Amino acid sequence: MAVRSIAVTDTLEKFRTEFNAMTALDFGDIATLDSALSASSVIGAVNELSAQVSAAAGFFIEDASSTRQQVGAGETMRIFGTSNEIEAVVSATDTLTIGLPASVTVTTELTTPLVDAVTVEAGTMTLIGGSITDSSGAISFGNENLVTTGTFNAGTLTGTSVVSSGAVSGTTITGTGDISTSAQFVLTGAGKGIVFEGATADDFEATLKVAGPSADVTVTIPSLGTSANLITSADTGTVTSTMITNGTILNEDIADTQIRASKLNLSADTLIVDTLTANTITGTASVAQLVSLTANNTADETVFLTFADGATGNQGLETDTNLTYNPSSNLLSTTATAAQYADLAEKYTSDEEYEPGTIVMFGGNAEVTISEDKTKKVAGVVSTHPAYLMNSHLEGTSVEVALQGRVPCKVEGVINKGDMIVASANPGVGVAENNPQLGQVIGKALEDYNNIEVGMIEVAVGRL
Repeated sequence: MAVRSIAVTDTLEKFRTEFNAMTALDFGDIATLDSALSASSVIGAVNELSAQVSAAAGFFIEDASSTRQQVGAGETMRIFGTSNEIEAVVSATDTLTIGLPASVTVTTELTTPLVDAVTVEAGTMTLIGGSITDSSGAISFGNENLVTTGTFNAGTLTGTSVVSSGAVSGTTITGTGDISTSAQFVLTGAGKGIVFEGATADDFEATLKVAGPSADVTVTIPSLGTSANLITSADTGTVTSTMITNGTILNEDIADTQIRASKLNLSADTLIVDTLTANTITGTASVAQLVSLTANNTADETVFLTFADGATGNQGLETDTNLTYNPSSNLLSTTATAAQYADLAEKYTSDEEYEPGTIVMFGGNAEVTISEDKTKKVAGVVSTHPAYLMNSHLEGTSVEVALQGRVPCKVEGVINKGDMIVASANPGVGVAENNPQLGQVIGKALEDYNNIEVGMIEVAVGRL
């Protein structure tokens, strides 16, 4: 671009010459043109001129995305802060101050590639190297929840609620509320357990721990009363009768395998055992099937015989003051007696044993022997069941001879009721005799008999 100039004193010829010499690119005084200008139009020249002016008196601003904006001479660049994030202050002289407000809010996230080299301080709290510390010794989250999906490690954790889906570990975990979990609460490590300090912190604690189990073990604590105690092997005096289910204690459940009487209180209950061995039993016995007896053969005293109200079952014992016995004299005293059988018998020594109903006489190698034909030495008939037996302590071979009463007696032949019976030629057998001699009569028949074979009828012995 060229610039041509015509002064007011120049001639018309001068004007014609200069005008005719102009080209499409000429404008203004050529002598004053800057060789750096090359625009070929007015608009281009203006833009080129603006660039030159800006280069001398203006500047450009550009951001990280290469967005560029020119600030020319005489223009004003305005800088604004963002509420709670950054603030800009213009002050004299020609000073721009950019800083953070007292309260900073980061709406998304704050990151830095050099975590260990960055320190964030807020009051007494410091964040550095991935750790949060506070010079006061405590960090409070108020009533907010602290949530982590990793492992939470703490020296001392204090709060009303700790909720974790992972592991909570630490040397000391202190809380005044509850420790709750929807799954399992697991304590691991040999010899570890739960330690209870007690009402006062001192050198003595109670530790609850479980020895290494050899299989899965479930310990269930049943529903307890308001003042229930946990009973251990070292307890004394804490087991009450309401804790023991009826019929559950066995000898092998007791430390010395014996349930001692001092452990029992049966004032209102019934004790049922297979065998009861005791040195002394006091009180009133209600039911007893067996009692222990002691022999008393020589004491000179009067004792009383006991009786039962019934033949079987639970019966009371009674005595009769009119029925007594003296062991020293073997004397039984009573007002009257009665028997099912009907003969009075006495024991005599005999040369051999004879069956009931056999007629015997005095003689032989002992006191009595079997009878002979029409003997006058008649002793009597061997009794089947004596109603009263005398001389019962006689030792050796003997027979019980009926002296009075009615007894079965061996007979043969024809006998009518009331006939006198004497000894026949058949030893030990009787026959009827209407004219007997003195000493021959055994007794009188109480039944009829008619048979040559030996049979048995009842005879009233001692009747002449």
